[in-house]
Amino acid sequence: MSKKLLLVIGLSLTGMAGAMAQQQGAGSDNVWSLEEAVSYARANNLQVRRSMLTNELARTDLTQSKFGRLPSITGGSSYNFNFGTYVDPTTSELRSEESRTNNWQLNANLPLFAGFQQVNTIKQNEIELRASEQDVLSAQNDITIQIINSYLNILFADELIKISQQTKDLTQQQLDRTRILFKAGSVAENAVLDLESQLAADDLELINAQNQRDFSRLTLMQVLNLPSSDDFRIVVPEIPEPDQDPVLINGQQVYEVALQTLPAIQGADLRVLSAARGLEVARGAYYPRLSMFAGYNTFYSSARDFRFPIEGVLQPSPIGFTDSQGTNPFIVYTPVTRRETYAYLDQLKDGVGKNFGFSLQVPIFNGMQVRSNVQRAKLQQRDAQLNADIARNNLRQTIEQAYVDAVAAQRRYSSAKEQLRAAEKNYSNAQLRLNSGVINTVDFNIIANTYRAAQSNLMQAKYEYTFKLKVLDFYQGEDISF
Repeated sequence: MSKKLLLVIGLSLTGMAGAMAQQQGAGSDNVWSLEEAVSYARANNLQVRRSMLTNELARTDLTQSKFGRLPSITGGSSYNFNFGTYVDPTTSELRSEESRTNNWQLNANLPLFAGFQQVNTIKQNEIELRASEQDVLSAQNDITIQIINSYLNILFADELIKISQQTKDLTQQQLDRTRILFKAGSVAENAVLDLESQLAADDLELINAQNQRDFSRLTLMQVLNLPSSDDFRIVVPEIPEPDQDPVLINGQQVYEVALQTLPAIQGADLRVLSAARGLEVARGAYYPRLSMFAGYNTFYSSARDFRFPIEGVLQPSPIGFTDSQGTNPFIVYTPVTRRETYAYLDQLKDGVGKNFGFSLQVPIFNGMQVRSNVQRAKLQQRDAQLNADIARNNLRQTIEQAYVDAVAAQRRYSSAKEQLRAAEKNYSNAQLRLNSGVINTVDFNIIANTYRAAQSNLMQAKYEYTFKLKVLDFYQGEDISF
């Protein structure tokens, strides 16, 4: 199967999986509520899934460090072809012949003491696992904030579309009436032209609002890790007006609550503890190491055989010096032997060797490596503490900014509401005066643009306040639904 075909199949499966996931997250109507979007993103966003993978790696490291206390067992074998002089492993004799040798071995080693490094490594990995779990929650929290922001941006864009559409409709109605008056000779042609120009500007504002809505929808789909779809919709909730739900809690109270509950802070504090354990691990290299070992081995040699004496057959062997006649009266008779093959399995069985003992290693000098590792661990501990302080500082600044922005948005909303009330009244009067011919279209368009800007300012303050308030609620661990 070609690589291109595999790629096409993979992309197709990805699209199908995304479509199925989209339906599972929002139901068959493909309409997402804020709660559904947050729940789905916390499980399927790529950054969240990556943090989950990192958490699994930390769990694996912890498991491996615990297994490090178990003995290590290794086994092996070798089969050799010997030519010339060699040492027979079965007899330790020096031989000079062609032969084959085989050995089997099994060795075990159990660490008994290593400067408490194993214990501290296990404790450090336990802390790292807890910290990585907080990282997962922190990634989910980050994606939750993004979901809320993208969700409110869609709602804000929808409101702008409604306002722009209403403004365009009103301009169209005014243009239709002005055209009638122009045909009747009551107004000049420039009044029609001014309103046509204003209608084109209103149409552009509507298109910009629609583009903003589409961009916000695309952003939300990307955060959800979903393929782009024209059918993607969100639930439009009832959002209370800022003057109906004012900010009642100050930023310091929110900060104190967040310090106790926010995963990012918990994770940073855990890594300070992890760095302290890392320092103990580095210091453990100063201590001696004690371990216990055991071995089991056996050998085979093709040159090794059994020798048995032949009954009644002796071999004479003269010893000493001969006399002047060339004879030697001293003769020794040795039995003549016969050779029999020493079977492979019998040699392995008979050649078993075992050993057992203890090993002690005392560090004396290693090029200052342990000292450097300890110094490095101290710096890492200081760095972890600085990261924790930075996390607290960033949290405090974020909450303070969100609180100030919420209060400012609430004030701006109250002011924009009064501005809109005045602008709406002025706009209604301007319509009547334009129809009566008291003002021209240029003055009317100025008043209409002021009214439109007041509407936009009111909506912007409303949704900015809502977002900042949701951020404050989120840091307090409260429900973020509408």
